[in-house]
Amino acid sequence: MLSSSPSRLVRLSAALLACAALNADAQTSSTDLAALIKSIPSGTGYAAWDLCSRAISVGDDFNRVKTQYTAPKVQPLPWFWTLFHTDTKVDVSAAALLYPRKGIYRPGMGCTLITPQVTEAAVRAQPFKPVAPAPADTRPWPLGEGAAQMDKLSPARQAVLQKAAQAMFSETTTDVTKKVNTNALLVAQDGQLVYEQYAAPFDRSRQELGWSMTKSLTALIAGVMERDGLLAVDAPVGLKAWQGTNKAAITWRQLLNMAPGIEWKEGAYGIGQDDTTQMLFSQADQCAWAASKPLATTPGTVFNYSTGFANLAMCRLKELAGGTHQQIYDYYQRKLFAPLGIRGGYIEADAAGTPVGGARGMLRPVDWLRLGQLVADGGQWQGRTILNPAYVQFLVSPSPADSGYGGYIWRQPTSGMPQDLRDKLPPDLVFFWGFQQQHVAIVPSRKLVLLRQGVSFDEDTAMRQIYQLVIDLLDNP
Repeated sequence: MLSSSPSRLVRLSAALLACAALNADAQTSSTDLAALIKSIPSGTGYAAWDLCSRAISVGDDFNRVKTQYTAPKVQPLPWFWTLFHTDTKVDVSAAALLYPRKGIYRPGMGCTLITPQVTEAAVRAQPFKPVAPAPADTRPWPLGEGAAQMDKLSPARQAVLQKAAQAMFSETTTDVTKKVNTNALLVAQDGQLVYEQYAAPFDRSRQELGWSMTKSLTALIAGVMERDGLLAVDAPVGLKAWQGTNKAAITWRQLLNMAPGIEWKEGAYGIGQDDTTQMLFSQADQCAWAASKPLATTPGTVFNYSTGFANLAMCRLKELAGGTHQQIYDYYQRKLFAPLGIRGGYIEADAAGTPVGGARGMLRPVDWLRLGQLVADGGQWQGRTILNPAYVQFLVSPSPADSGYGGYIWRQPTSGMPQDLRDKLPPDLVFFWGFQQQHVAIVPSRKLVLLRQGVSFDEDTAMRQIYQLVIDLLDNP
């Protein structure tokens, strides 16, 4: 019988990981192995949350998600992971139950990751009541749930879209680690839905994880509060954890521009020991952990992209809404989602009950597209002001610290996009951008909004496909 001592478990896990890595690459160095071992907690956390959200919350097939989406991201963990799942939770650990993580599902709020600092029972005991979705409206999008109206496109544009969709939804490789995995492609022109396609088994009813597109959603929620007079862009954020510290003067502008001056190392979700994976997959109270990071530079002077900063913004929005998960949930459902006709959307919370504003937005693709349309229309929606025009202008204007970024919204030109694409794209292009190539691309001057979502491992191809489509649609009125 194996010893249950931590040191024995660590040695066992290290040995198994070494074997797995050596099977994959005979040249793996001891330094690489040490890094892989340190990444186990983020790997088990990523896997538990990903499997819970995609298979339990959204309703995809568990084995399909595991094989096609989760396992390729956390290699070589699948060589020695232990999985257990029911219809309400997923447990993932390394060999001999080392570094356990658990994703638990709660109706109306999706999945939450349970880390060793908390218990499942304590998190399930948190009070929460989801809103009941309004009856489906049969009017055309965006007012209702009407089907895409492709007949409103010119023949040239129809041909462009059909060709692009054929490339996006077809795979030329059987290697799951190299797939594009496009799940949804939607296009709105002149405020009307003109194209909509999904990969089987997806359809309009299923939410898709937006990853870092959630940052843009967080900025929009902040904008509703700005309209309501609850915050001002150039006022201090006012986070309670920063009171009496050298971070107390950080403004909303600096935080939304990704330039608050706080120390942060962003990384690739599910790999390594950077600040992002530490926060997302090993911390029960992500807000408290991110808020404790020290000030490193003068606020407003250095661009530093950070999932943690968007989480901090959401922490303060929660405080402004009243301080509970229920109150911030009710606020964005009532003030943003309901007016836009967004149905069944939510932002998954951490174990402390704070929505993970940097990464865990779960909306239907047709609703992510609505958010893009709101930005394209300058914050106006069917004659109603959802966001003040000046606030939307702030979101899409260049940050003083980086011209390729605005207020939690990317903008043209950005160094994150290949130069040959940048040269052809219009100067007013702005976009939401999430991990594994989630995109809402917005060209306000041409009244064009596109969405692409999926689980891409060939991220370069996925990015090229969506922005070449933007170029081709603009070139073919």
